[in-house]
Amino acid sequence: VEVACSVRLLRPVHTQPPDLPTSIRSHFYQPRTYSTLHSAHLSKSATHHHNMADAHVASMEQRANNMVAQRAEPALRLLHTIVMSLHENAADPRYRRLPYSTNRKLRSVLDKSTEGQAFLMALGYRLDRTGDLTLDLRGRSVDGVRPLYSSALSTLSRALQQLTSSPAPREVQLDQSLPPQPAEGSAGVTSVTVKFVKGGPDLHGTVVSRRFDAGDTLRDVKRFVEGSMEIKLARPRDEEAAFSSSSSAAAAVPARDAAAAADYQLVDRAQQNRAFADDDADTTLQALGLWPSANLTAVVRDASEHDPSALAHSHSGAAAEDTHAQQQSGRGQGQGQRQRQSQRPLPSQLLNAHKSRHEAYSSKRAMGTTHSVKRAQAAAAAERRAAQDRVMAVLKKEAKVQDATKASQAQAQAQAQAQVQAQAEAEAQAQAQMELDEAMALQLAREFENEAARTQAAQA
Repeated sequence: VEVACSVRLLRPVHTQPPDLPTSIRSHFYQPRTYSTLHSAHLSKSATHHHNMADAHVASMEQRANNMVAQRAEPALRLLHTIVMSLHENAADPRYRRLPYSTNRKLRSVLDKSTEGQAFLMALGYRLDRTGDLTLDLRGRSVDGVRPLYSSALSTLSRALQQLTSSPAPREVQLDQSLPPQPAEGSAGVTSVTVKFVKGGPDLHGTVVSRRFDAGDTLRDVKRFVEGSMEIKLARPRDEEAAFSSSSSAAAAVPARDAAAAADYQLVDRAQQNRAFADDDADTTLQALGLWPSANLTAVVRDASEHDPSALAHSHSGAAAEDTHAQQQSGRGQGQGQRQRQSQRPLPSQLLNAHKSRHEAYSSKRAMGTTHSVKRAQAAAAAERRAAQDRVMAVLKKEAKVQDATKASQAQAQAQAQAQVQAQAEAEAQAQAQMELDEAMALQLAREFENEAARTQAAQA
């Protein structure tokens, strides 16, 4: 049976949405251009519909199997919820639209799973002009798409059952327990390489690496190291437990490996063999100087290296004491050498000096938001304020000394000026007295001459 229909499409010309991820655009968005008034004659047959439905069902089954292999449980559960809503509310158009542009959870799950995007595409979803996902029925009725919903729902149910029934590999479990691994070459990514030392022939010399974000903490790196140790020791441990003759020996093997996996020391070779303590677990990698790359060494310690009782049993008498003394002296020399080396500027300090070149990671998130980092920042701020106060006190003291010196100099200058003025006044008074005496002497001489003239005149 063929059905011919004439459709008048009134749709404006639009382009690809600019703010969508590449994976979403490649899967859902198919650019089409329509004129303002366009006539299209669609001719389809029942056989064509059946073949297309089979192709879509096969594609959905393949995508579901791929998601099971990838252990993409969040994507499978999200798709199961979407298809269940469509199956139960097939006639309601509200359930045919997924708010991809506004729903952050939906967007984050779909962006991480390309197989989930392909599954929705096979189901009939397309991106519209608003950036949301809309189900395209392709001219089919509601009852015509119910079998497709049923097939998709059964496929997802089988995939979820298969996912829950099969345990995840150790590598997948470890990767899921860690923060998401950033893309290679992205901003703020740090490459962490860990080399194991000791721990048996199956672990010694093994090198593992992974990418972390600069805002991740050292606890995430330790979780990665411990998980890698368990994975490396799992195969020989299982073989030894399987071929062990006694049950006690079989039970002792996992305990020994677990102790070895838990007891290790993480050392940074690039920072003068810096040994990280438990207090550094919540500090970000950038704050610890493990950015943009880090070469770490995980030294797996045996019980005889740090247990005094085991050391006493293995050695007796003076030999044990001498060995212990040598260890203490060597440890003291090592501490003195570390103290001398700690006075040198670390490479991380030199790198942080140029941190302003990377504006994207000079923010609060890059410095970390843990309590230890905040305490360190507060202590550094208090130390800077104390240093500023000390500098201000020194400057004030110097200013007081300068003021006292200036005051003493001014006082001495004033005294000298007063002495000079007093001396000048004394000289002026002496000069005036001398002039007065001379005037009186002249007056007396004139009076004596006048008296002598009067006396001569009287005698005459």
